[in-house]
Amino acid sequence: MTIAVPIITSFIAGGAAILLAFAGALFNLYGRLGRLEKGQEVLEKLQAELVSEIRSARDHFDAQFTAAEKRALAREDAAEKRALARYNELLAIQDAAEKRALAREAAAEERALARHNELLAEIRLWRTHGHDADGTIFFRVPE
Repeated sequence: MTIAVPIITSFIAGGAAILLAFAGALFNLYGRLGRLEKGQEVLEKLQAELVSEIRSARDHFDAQFTAAEKRALAREDAAEKRALARYNELLAIQDAAEKRALAREAAAEERALARHNELLAEIRLWRTHGHDADGTIFFRVPE
């Protein structure tokens, strides 16, 4: 049995074509994989840069927030101190007003008591009185 040369040549040519197609496909595949790996490396670098930018921005905003919080606490403390000082000042004014009111009340009580004692003394002087037959009252003036 003899095989014709053209059939063997066509098998060899077909095998070579398949081999070339396979090699081309592998070359194309590995070329694309290489570009994909380079793209992934670039993406990883960009991602690392973005992460570092985000972290630095967070640190910056945290520092700003901390500073603003400290300023707010300082303003709150200052307002509290002013309010406490004003409260103490008002308490002192209220105490002084209460003392003045108590002093005026004591002076008024002393004047009222003196006036009362004076009236009682006058009444004691004119206490001796009598009645006439017709009902008129007469007083005896003490000597």
